[in-house]
Amino acid sequence: MKKMKLAGCILGLACLAGTVVGCGGDDPNSVKLGLHTNYGAGAGYSALNQGFFEDEELNVTAQMGEGPALAASLVAGQINVSFMGNGVAWNYFTDKQEITLVALDNLTNDDKLIASTTGKGKDLTADSPVSDLADALRGSTVVLDQGATPITFWGNLLSTINAQLEDADKLWSKDLKGNVIPKGADASIAANQVILENSSNANVAVSMQKGEYDFCVAFAPVSTTLLKDTEHFKMIASTLTHMPDTYTPSTWAVNTAWLETHQDTFQRFMNALVKGMNFRRDHQAECAKDIEKITAGTFKAEGTATDIALWLGAEEQLELLDNGKAMEYVQNIRDSQTNEAVSDTLKTEDAVDFTYLKKACEANL
Repeated sequence: MKKMKLAGCILGLACLAGTVVGCGGDDPNSVKLGLHTNYGAGAGYSALNQGFFEDEELNVTAQMGEGPALAASLVAGQINVSFMGNGVAWNYFTDKQEITLVALDNLTNDDKLIASTTGKGKDLTADSPVSDLADALRGSTVVLDQGATPITFWGNLLSTINAQLEDADKLWSKDLKGNVIPKGADASIAANQVILENSSNANVAVSMQKGEYDFCVAFAPVSTTLLKDTEHFKMIASTLTHMPDTYTPSTWAVNTAWLETHQDTFQRFMNALVKGMNFRRDHQAECAKDIEKITAGTFKAEGTATDIALWLGAEEQLELLDNGKAMEYVQNIRDSQTNEAVSDTLKTEDAVDFTYLKKACEANL
């Protein structure tokens, strides 16, 4: 593997301060990057470990952390670019427009509605009629991580189910902030409520294995672990099985003010990131090892589920840009957001700038 310089330091001997890797300064070639500690952000990790940022003469400092914290840092300008999960994607669509959506990352089928084989969903399958699914969910409690992608998946699933039900039968839930899900649902019929219990994804498995809930929404590795236990758990719904038109991809975001004064730097960043996307698409196991190395083992490459998504590379990105699907997915992202800060007047296209991505993809075919 190519030896990679990271912000003036050799990777492995880098300056480590908490979750920050690198020793970059404030020079024009410096980029402060936010990365989730998961495979979704793998393109950024491989761009680091494979030397793609170095090829573009960039000094990249990587800060690893959870989505909400990284989003807040990006909005505040403490980092310049970040991987962005859909749970905090409402930040794209505020009137202030502190951040700009610059790339899709993947089309994931990761989130799954999983039922216990001894609970209310024991007779359901992924092919069950929507009416049966609704009957089993009505009045039940579903455990899921409301700070991550499952809450978006849940809202989309309820909208899909409700589209096939009479008004008097439509399901609804409330999130942690008291927002009704899906938007506009009639919350006056108590019998139609599906109660949501919040839990970190990591703890969902424990709750389900203890038999505390009939249903959960989980993503890998928790969903993978549960579904291997076919005696006790089974998948009832996924994006692919029930709502393929509602894909809400993870994305890459840039601080809007920083972009205005660092356009050349950012174009070179995107050139390297697309190389990372190509590498992850073609070398999935190696990408997982890149993440493990940079996170000093916090992320484990062994056993990583890499078959949970279509990992976009240059060709796939250009196809989505050319056929208009990229903007359709961005609209899906916006439609899935329940945060009250989402602007009523901002046009979706004004929150997006795919020009740097397009140039980078064309250069990396």
